[in-house]
Order: sequence, then structure tokens, then C-alpha cells
Amino acid sequence: MDQHLIFAISREYGSGGREIGEHLANELGIAYYDKLLLKRIAEECGLDGNVIADFDEKPLRPLLLNPNNFFCGTDIEHPVAARIYKAEVGILKSIADEGPCVIVGRCADYVLSKHPGLVSLFVSAPMDARVKRVMRRNNLSEQEARARIAKVDKARASYYRYFTDEQWGQASNYDLCLNSGQLDAQGAVSVIRAFVEAQQPR
Repeated sequence: MDQHLIFAISREYGSGGREIGEHLANELGIAYYDKLLLKRIAEECGLDGNVIADFDEKPLRPLLLNPNNFFCGTDIEHPVAARIYKAEVGILKSIADEGPCVIVGRCADYVLSKHPGLVSLFVSAPMDARVKRVMRRNNLSEQEARARIAKVDKARASYYRYFTDEQWGQASNYDLCLNSGQLDAQGAVSVIRAFVEAQQPR
């Protein structure tokens, strides 16, 4: 697997998408970007990291004007968000040019859709499995875990729709959709690698 591949992973909250991304990057020996991406955005924008985090994959009200305003940083309704997203787009493209990597979230599948090495993935899991993972990871009750899952998924879907005008989680938007309910992270990585290898010329 020697191509300049960019793995863009979108994920339901509690599906283990981040863990899968980390395992994939470690196994392939390539860069991994999640929270590290926020640091680069903060440096690019000259803003405090907490400000960046406040806008990270959070919902915004629908644009009344042309969504492309975000790409030139001229949106008048959310000027800080526009500035952050413009920087994010530039950084994602720079990262993709630097070499193979795994990027989690941040509309990377959309922003990098024209990159020849892009492999876009969506990770989902049955609700019960997600609830158990969130309860264990965050020391929450079942009710609290379900509420957090609903809130985060809604935010991610809103964020994705706002910036891309596409539907988050729709299978046709991704190269491969994984149900992690019956797979551990290593098993998911094996499926991803088999998928990529099957696409390569023989």
C-alpha cells in the first residue's frame, strides 16, 4: 500500500471512529490528525485554542446567502466561524499535499473530494454498542450517554450540512461505510486495508 492515500473518517459519536483512525495511522506508519488539526488552525488564525474548540464541529444557523462565502471568509453572520473554516480548508489541503495521513472529521471528505488519493469513510454502530462505549469512556449513566450521543450527532450533522450542503452519514457520500458494532478497531483496519488493496491496479 504505497500510494499517497488520504483517509478521511467521519463517524457517529460512540462508534469508535477515532480509535479506528488511530490504529489505521499507526499500522500504516502515517500521520494522524484530529485534535492536532485544531492546534494548526489556532496558529493559522492567531486565535486561542479554546475559541477554535468552541466552533469545532458545532452547529451554526443555516446560511441565508451563498454558502461559498465561507470559502472566501466573507460570511457576515458568523465572521469568526468563516475565518476558522477558511483556515481549516487551507490546512486540510496542505496536510493532504504533505503526505499520506488519516484525518478525522472536519468535513475532510468534502474539502478533499478532488484529491486523487482520497479514501472517504463513515463509521457507524448500533445504538446499544455506542451507548455502552460512551458510558464506559465518560463514566455516564445510560440516560446521560444517550442524551450526549443525540446531541453530538445532531451537531455533527448540522455542521456538515452547513459547510457542504450535503447529508452527513449518507452512504453515497463515502467510499466505504463501516458498521463497527461487530468489529474491534483492528478488525475495522483490516477491512479498510482490504478495501484499498482491492481498488489498486493489479
